[in-house]
Amino acid sequence: MVRTIMLVLTLALSSTLFLSPLKSYASPFELSYDDGDFDYAWSDFYPGGAAVRFSPPSSSWRIKSVRVHGVCSVKGSAYFYVQIWDSGLNTKYSAAFSFKTAFKDGVLDWYTIDLPNVVVTGDFYIVIIPMFTLDGSQLWISVDNDPPFSNNSFIVNVDTHTFSASINATSKKPGDFMIRVVGEPTQIPPELRLSSVSVGVDETIVAFTYGGEIVNMGARLTRLDGSFTEENVSRIGQSLIVRVRDDGVLNVFVVTPGSDLVGSSVRLETGLRILYRLLLDDYEAAISVLNETGRQVEFLWEENERLKVQAREINQSISVLDRQIFELMVNITRQNQQVAELSENIRRSRLENMVLFILLIVIMAFLIYLAFSKRLKHGK
Repeated sequence: MVRTIMLVLTLALSSTLFLSPLKSYASPFELSYDDGDFDYAWSDFYPGGAAVRFSPPSSSWRIKSVRVHGVCSVKGSAYFYVQIWDSGLNTKYSAAFSFKTAFKDGVLDWYTIDLPNVVVTGDFYIVIIPMFTLDGSQLWISVDNDPPFSNNSFIVNVDTHTFSASINATSKKPGDFMIRVVGEPTQIPPELRLSSVSVGVDETIVAFTYGGEIVNMGARLTRLDGSFTEENVSRIGQSLIVRVRDDGVLNVFVVTPGSDLVGSSVRLETGLRILYRLLLDDYEAAISVLNETGRQVEFLWEENERLKVQAREINQSISVLDRQIFELMVNITRQNQQVAELSENIRRSRLENMVLFILLIVIMAFLIYLAFSKRLKHGK
């Protein structure tokens, strides 16, 4: 019956929203799924968190506060987180609150946590991280397990921004987390958008862009162990620059002149910086190899120039030798011609000598014959 009344109230407010201008909402109103009756409680260590998805009755919604039903064991000055994620499970707002300030020790009741007018567009999630250490404060969040179930309650891993489980109608322990949100429709503000991430050896430079007027701005880095640190933000034109030396989820926000808070986030992981260092080492090694290669190329270039000079000198020497060889061959040809002429002369001389020799023999034979003939005549 209670849930039926709340549903009728929600429909009435939604119809009023479409029939009236936004400024007609003088007072915020509450969005919820539970029937107000506690059935059992849930709690877990970080990074486990309770998340409830809401679909506001307008495209842009200003969150004023979050209401949580539960009981808390308050010990010391520990803190818990309230985060707002968009439909893509990206952090739009993250803040730490003191258990001691927000809850009464051991009292099961509704508790209201005021938020600084966080503006969201479309579906969003309210995420609460209830516990960090076994010996510290611990919040037990109430669960309503009376059907019908909204199927909008989830157990999430805050570190990885993923769903660990859902407590919907088909789960072993179905129900709705008793987490409600109070807000009102508002005008859609300019978007705070991530524009660049520059990873260095010692720091990561993250830039966001916001086109509207800014009254205040800030940044918070939630580390992997759940601790957080506030980061400095500098503005250059429409850019918000954050320099981060650690890893985790960086949430950046701006406060508008209407006191609305607009946020955005980015996950910065150790692997990026390690990869950057490896790439830088590879780059430096490549530069060293390149410089050495350059020196070798320069040496080879000089050696090539020297070889060119030597080649020119050798070519000149070859040309000289070619001329000398040509002249030598000409001389040899001439000498061969002279030898041929001499050989011909010798052959002729030999022939003439032979003829003369034969003639001499003939003459001598004739003379001997004459002499012999005279002796024969005298002998008679």
